[in-house]
Amino acid sequence: IKNAQYVVQLENDFQTTLRLLANAIELRDHYTVGHTWRVTNFSVALADELGYDEEKLREVEMGGVLHDIGKIGVPDVILSKPDRLTNEEYEIMKVHPTKGADLMEDCKKLEPLIPYCKYHHERYDGQGYPAKLAGGDIPIEGRIVAVADTFDAMTSNRPYRKGLDPEIAIDEIEKNKGTQFDPVCADAFIRAYRDGRISHILQVHLQNEKS
Repeated sequence: IKNAQYVVQLENDFQTTLRLLANAIELRDHYTVGHTWRVTNFSVALADELGYDEEKLREVEMGGVLHDIGKIGVPDVILSKPDRLTNEEYEIMKVHPTKGADLMEDCKKLEPLIPYCKYHHERYDGQGYPAKLAGGDIPIEGRIVAVADTFDAMTSNRPYRKGLDPEIAIDEIEKNKGTQFDPVCADAFIRAYRDGRISHILQVHLQNEKS
């Protein structure tokens, strides 16, 4: 029993450490505070709609937590810039999925989480980055986070623009099925939204901001 309790404690400590790492990134990228929490919960809601079991949902949760860990290698002047990035700055920002994967590759326990980080900016039509993969060649982990991450980007306020109404963002996901997004993942996310599970996450976030 003591051994089992020890293993559970180790796992809890591991997950807490991952969350601390993600929080450290958000402290640097203060224009997107809450982004990791929202993308993680959006991703879990999507994966749940796809029928993932509890073990896989825990993996999705941890993958969501670490999806932007590569931003630790992006200079502060770019990460915290209050205006739109220049083309040159954007090219530097685009290396963060690869940097994140590189950070995790030497830890065997983190290996299953690498695809969530490395491939969440790939596009279904092959026009994404860093590898320009297309369709089913993009690991499903990346396809899941891609939808969740883009929805959060569209609905979040930035200093240079106001976030979209969630309904408009959902329409954009619908329009871009098969081009930017995996149609199966997009449809699952839209179903989760219509079922109230996505708006619930947004409401919890707004309540936390006010408190």
